[in-house]
Amino acid sequence: MKRKGIVGVNMRRHNAKKLREEQLVRGTKPEKINKKTTNRMVPLTQRDIARVTKEIEVLGNPRKK
Repeated sequence: MKRKGIVGVNMRRHNAKKLREEQLVRGTKPEKINKKTTNRMVPLTQRDIARVTKEIEVLGNPRKK
């Protein structure tokens, strides 16, 4: 059985990890109003920082969830 799409999955994980790392450095996230994302950026809360850090860890090592 051929494993299709594994390269695409790895690329998506890499890009997602890169975006999360940039978000941590910036310290902001897009604001959401009525479940819609706006262009306005708001600061990350401590809870956001903990969540993003865990996401980066999981994306770096997908077997550790």
